[in-house]
Amino acid sequence: MIDDAVGRFLASPGAVGRLVVLFCVGVIVVALAWLYPHSFAQANRTARANARLDWVDRELGGGNSVLPAQGIAVEARGWIPERGTFAVAVGEPRPGWSELAIPASLENYMRYYLLPRKIDPDAPWILCFACDRSAYPGARAVWEDPEQGLAILRRGQ
Repeated sequence: MIDDAVGRFLASPGAVGRLVVLFCVGVIVVALAWLYPHSFAQANRTARANARLDWVDRELGGGNSVLPAQGIAVEARGWIPERGTFAVAVGEPRPGWSELAIPASLENYMRYYLLPRKIDPDAPWILCFACDRSAYPGARAVWEDPEQGLAILRRGQ
C-alpha cells in the first residue's frame, strides 16, 4: 500500500519538483529547530550586555572609542549653553589615548554630541585636548582633568 502511494507520487507529473520542495522544507525546519535557540540565546546575551551599560556609556555611544575620557563631553554639555559656540583644540596625544583621538575625530564627535551648539574658531568656549593653553590668552579653565590633559576653557567673560 505504501509502495503504491510512493510509486504513484513518483510517477505523477512534477514529482521531482515536489521532492525538491519537500527537501527544502525539511532542511528549513531542521535548521530552524537547531539554530533558533542559539540565535535567541545570543540575542539575550547582547541585550544583557547593553542593559549593563550605565547612562553615560549609553549617552556617549561611539564616543567611548574616540574620547580620552568621558568627563569632557558630559561637562561640556553642562557648561556650554545650548545656543553657545565652542572650538576644539587638540595637541599631542597622551599615552593611553585611543588611536582615534585625532583632531578630526574629536572635532566631529564633539560637533555631533554637543548639538545644537555650534563650532566656531572664535568661540568663547574651548574644548582643550592636551592643547597649548598659551594660544588662548585670558581663557580660564572652568573644568579640567589634568591627568588626561583635558580642559574646558572660557574666554573673556
